[in-house]
Amino acid sequence: MSLFIEGRTFSFIVILISFATFYYMIQRAKRGEKLFIRKLAGLDAMTEMVGRAVETNRPVFFCSGTTGTLSSSLAPQLLAGVSALTHLSKLTAQNGARLIVAESHPDLLPMIDAVVKTNYDINGLEVPPDTVQYIPTGTSFTIAAGSIIKRENAAASVLIGPFSHASVFLAQCAAEVGALQVAGTARTLQIPFFAAICDYCLIAEDIYVIDAYVSRRPESVGSIVGEDPLKIAAGILCVLVAILATLNISWLTDLLSL
Repeated sequence: MSLFIEGRTFSFIVILISFATFYYMIQRAKRGEKLFIRKLAGLDAMTEMVGRAVETNRPVFFCSGTTGTLSSSLAPQLLAGVSALTHLSKLTAQNGARLIVAESHPDLLPMIDAVVKTNYDINGLEVPPDTVQYIPTGTSFTIAAGSIIKRENAAASVLIGPFSHASVFLAQCAAEVGALQVAGTARTLQIPFFAAICDYCLIAEDIYVIDAYVSRRPESVGSIVGEDPLKIAAGILCVLVAILATLNISWLTDLLSL
């Protein structure tokens, strides 16, 4: 059997180059090199949000999204929300701020519970019984989560994950009580609502950088930074293909189809 399947040769080469790039960047990060990740004001603002919650004796509200499951294509966004909660719960535990998590994903609930409990255990604290609140997805969740924000007079709100139409309702509820807001999603239809209402907005791929940005683990940082040269190369390749196709020159197209 041939090692290269017809029509997949170029794809196989791209995969090899990608793995080599990621490995090289991860090794650089492990050697202690400072790999550049641009600043994300929304993540930096979480410290201010928690401080504000402590000063005003008001809670911090968190939601990891209103749609999707861990077995769907939206799973990466849900896990990005967990990364955000990991950082947020660490800050609230360290500073004594009250945290309220409204969760609508039953398959994600054990992970959410574990993340919060671990960060509170590290700081020698018990997790208050009403910290993580499971509410079934749908209209019931939207209304209940919005009611929590307004009833508890949240000092801050963090909405990161896959959101549906509930995005504008939750963001507006937080805005009405004067909460400082950080929101992010990779669902392009919901981004305009967050951008219009929230103080800070993580747009699309920004939410996938959370773990690397906060933890600075070499594996995470190297993987994120390693994507940049690959994206640049892909963009250049697309432009070249378009130009050559316009000039009716097909050698590059033929190469890509190998």
